[in-house]
Amino acid sequence: MPQRIVVPNAADLRDRETVKFSFTDGEDRKEGFLISRAGTLYAYRNECRHIPMTMDWVENRFLSRDRCYIQCATHGARFEIESGLCVDGPPLGQHLRPLEVLVEGNDVVVVVPD
Repeated sequence: MPQRIVVPNAADLRDRETVKFSFTDGEDRKEGFLISRAGTLYAYRNECRHIPMTMDWVENRFLSRDRCYIQCATHGARFEIESGLCVDGPPLGQHLRPLEVLVEGNDVVVVVPD
């Protein structure tokens, strides 16, 4: 059964702000993050597609200096916010793993599949 994670304060995110959340993957504890862009919320697993490491360079900091891309702190790869597509660096052409985002009343819910 998919996990449904209510992410506190996610409804208050401003443009290009992020918030992390945790979930379980089997017996492992994993992270994801939400990002707001132009009024839409996107969610991804906090894991680079090049090498499976978390991407934030400082706790909950995922964006490039110009705040236009999600950037992996380890490899410098840049991913489009809206699609998760890697457009610079390893793993060029691959996508971050997206997660479904639902807005239910005042709650933002991320659905993590089995």
